[in-house]
Amino acid sequence: MKKVLAIVAAVALAFLLAMGDQLYKAVAPSGEFSWSSVKTALGFKSDETITIATKPKLPGITTIEKPEESNLSYDERMTKGDYYREKGFLTFAANEYVKASDLEPKNSTPYLRLTQANFEMGDFAKAEADANQVMTLDPSNTEARYYLVLIATKQSKFDQALQQISQLEQDGITDSRLTFYKGLIFITQGKHKEGEDLLSQVSADPTATASLKEKADKMLAAYQEFEFAQGAEDLYLGELLSRGLNQIGEFELAVTKLKDILKNRPDLRDAWNLLGFAYLNLNNTLFAVTAFEQSYKLDPQLATTQYFLGLSYAEIGRHDDSIVYLNYALSNGFEPKVVAQRKLADLYLEKADYAKSVAAYEEILKENNQDINAFVRPIWIYLEFLNQPDKALKLGEASVIAFPNNAMAYNLLGWSQIGTQNYVEGEKNLLKSIQMDPTQAAPHYNLGKLYEATNEKEKAKVQYQAAYELDQNGSIGNLAAKRYNILLVD
Repeated sequence: MKKVLAIVAAVALAFLLAMGDQLYKAVAPSGEFSWSSVKTALGFKSDETITIATKPKLPGITTIEKPEESNLSYDERMTKGDYYREKGFLTFAANEYVKASDLEPKNSTPYLRLTQANFEMGDFAKAEADANQVMTLDPSNTEARYYLVLIATKQSKFDQALQQISQLEQDGITDSRLTFYKGLIFITQGKHKEGEDLLSQVSADPTATASLKEKADKMLAAYQEFEFAQGAEDLYLGELLSRGLNQIGEFELAVTKLKDILKNRPDLRDAWNLLGFAYLNLNNTLFAVTAFEQSYKLDPQLATTQYFLGLSYAEIGRHDDSIVYLNYALSNGFEPKVVAQRKLADLYLEKADYAKSVAAYEEILKENNQDINAFVRPIWIYLEFLNQPDKALKLGEASVIAFPNNAMAYNLLGWSQIGTQNYVEGEKNLLKSIQMDPTQAAPHYNLGKLYEATNEKEKAKVQYQAAYELDQNGSIGNLAAKRYNILLVD
């Protein structure tokens, strides 16, 4: 890609590389990957709908009966909705707000909460309808008017958004959030002086939140970086600002900005990468694939493009292609290696290629043995799929050496000792794990398996019950419930 200063051009793409180390920080210990986890890792709200598994019935365990759902009051519905929204279960939250609005149809508050929940899920049509309902019930509601500005901005209806902002200003409403989005709109439209001035106002505004100031400063940093690169093309500023929009989570605006850039200059590799990254965060995976493929055509050797193209292919189920491009990225020096290796290991596991999967997981341990959870999957594969308990034991022992004060390490060691039929030492280590951290379900479950292996069924049931009670909605709790029920009928 042609730029006036090649070194500064590399800095423009450094964001994509820097993000690599963060992609998995919000991922569950199991190593599973989704693009909602990318959003979480970057500090953005996820719009992924989360389904809570039905709790298995476990005979002999007393549970507290919940109040009849249909009898919940308006306040209880709102409280429940707020709880779900705070935890990120936005669909559940929206359902509760709908039920609350049915109980008090003239109250604008449930509709405002619905506006917020639907906006966070990216359903702008519903959010707009909810905000308009708020305005019908409470025409002076400033927050609903603010959300109408946001919705119009996200949909690139800039004239409509600016008109709404102007009306709010005429009504004497001053809000740093309005100033911020007005600045972003001007930047997206190419009105750089006006946009930069407005963001500078936000940065200096004592009433602005720390989060809003941080976002304004990230966008202002793009202008500072452009000034540093004296003589750079204006398109370079556009890329810097698009990168900033990605960094602050304004992916819709980034897409709009980048489309304008690429319309005139489709040869800009970094712009295609930034566009693909924005699309991935908007869950528009097919568009992301197209963007990264265009970048790859322009520069087939760039490890960053290969990495993101590999991830994009995985998202649409093209696992073989994903494996090819992730391996390309590693061979071309992609860093941090552990991120690409972890995705490769997961893909091999999904394809039931257990030998390659466990080899990839062990490579991760060589690169990064500072995470106790990195030991879990290779031990599991050796025990459950490859029937190589001695190799699992070596990893279990290594986990205790690396984490001598960690309860999970002793659970892993005990688990692997079950595989080698060393039940005496396995019991000691699992009991030690429980003593170190009584809140973990896994060592109770593994101790239940150990007692089953030694034909001590009553002891096994006690441990399965404990595992279930500690993890009633989790995978370990479900497994424990199944084993408990099987033992009841044996």
